[in-house]
Amino acid sequence: MKEVNEITKFSLLKDLNAIQDAGRESRIKVTKKVLKDETLFQPLLEIAFEHQNDLSIKAIWILELVCEKRLDWLAFNLNYFIENLPKVINDESAIRSMAKICNLVAQDCNSKFESPVKLTITQNHISQMIETCFDWLLSDFKVATKAHAMETLYYLGIKTEWIHYELKMIIEKNLPHESPGYASRAKKILESMSKNTAA
Repeated sequence: MKEVNEITKFSLLKDLNAIQDAGRESRIKVTKKVLKDETLFQPLLEIAFEHQNDLSIKAIWILELVCEKRLDWLAFNLNYFIENLPKVINDESAIRSMAKICNLVAQDCNSKFESPVKLTITQNHISQMIETCFDWLLSDFKVATKAHAMETLYYLGIKTEWIHYELKMIIEKNLPHESPGYASRAKKILESMSKNTAA
C-alpha cells in the first residue's frame, strides 16, 4: 500500500510541477483530478507541508480549491493539518490559502448542521487555529490573509467570548494604520461582533 501511495504522490508532484502560475485557470486541472479521486487528498496535504518550496505553494493553492468543495475530506486529516499549520511555508499566497481553509473550517464549526468537521474537531485543534490566526493577524501580511484570519477568529469567538474581546482590541488598534480593504472588512467584523453581544 505504501508503494501505491508513493506512486500517487509522485504523479501528483508532476502535476503540481506543471502548474505555471497562481491563476485559477492553471490550477483547475489538478483540482479536478483530486476531486475525482479522494485517494489523492492525503498526498496533496502532505506535499503542502513537506517540501517548503514552490511545490508546497502549488499544493496549498490546490488544497484551498479542493476544500471549498470537499471540506469533509479535511475533517479526517484535521490532526495533520492543524499540527502543521504553524509550519506552513512563509509565502503570502500560501498563507492566504491556509487562512481561507481555516475560515472554511470555522464557518463549518458554526453551522447549524452536523458535519464531519464538527464531529472530528477538538478543543486542541481550535486552540491551535486561534493562536495561528492571531499570529497572522498581527504579522505583516496583506489584506486577504488578515481578512480570513479575522473571519476565522470571529466565527470561533461566537462560542468563546474572550476571542471577540481580543479581536476587537486588535482591530481597533490597527484600523487607523491599515488599508481601505482591511478597514472595510474590519468594520463588518466589528458590526457582527456587536450584534452578537447585543443578542
